[in-house]
Amino acid sequence: MKGPTKKDDAREVAVDSKNQGRRMLAPGNLIPMIRRLKIITLIAGTLLTSMAHASQSEDMTEDLRKTVFDLNPAEIGISRENFKHPVWGMVMETGFEDGSFSLVTLADGTASLYFSTGGGVIGAGEHESVRKAAGHYLSGAQYFFEQATPVESTPRPVPGKVIFYFLGFEGISAYEAPEQKLGIGEDELSNLFYAAHEVINEIRKVEEN
Repeated sequence: MKGPTKKDDAREVAVDSKNQGRRMLAPGNLIPMIRRLKIITLIAGTLLTSMAHASQSEDMTEDLRKTVFDLNPAEIGISRENFKHPVWGMVMETGFEDGSFSLVTLADGTASLYFSTGGGVIGAGEHESVRKAAGHYLSGAQYFFEQATPVESTPRPVPGKVIFYFLGFEGISAYEAPEQKLGIGEDELSNLFYAAHEVINEIRKVEEN
């Protein structure tokens, strides 16, 4: 009998995220939670000693975002030889009334959250709980990236929309969908959406502790 393939494993990883993600992503709960995280980040002034606080400047967060999209994976030690998967990083961006936020996860363990209005969290991947959730999410991305389309530009999403940017060795691909549809499980990338928000949930828990 034929054994499970890497794609089967990735599908299982993504599907397993569904129940965890649904608990925290009931429709209407997402934006209040993100705003709470934003308030915690911007008002606190400093984070846990093992984390870094991004500049509150909009220009700085835009520079961080651009750096991710322009990044050569070799610069952070990622290559086809040591990472045997097509997608080495993910940028999930969600548009809301006041701007947008970007969740960045890379194969080197990076996990960061940026806000278009300034501020964010970097270095969260130093925490085991965040790193584990980020790895779970990136594993699922290996399956779902087949649904994405290659792109040459990386605009921010409009309010109510989510864009998944798949950073691959062959270039950047994107998939866009309504946030509400993703959140209630009616989009083909809903499971990946749940996995991404499990990463955000772990970042939130680290900050609150």
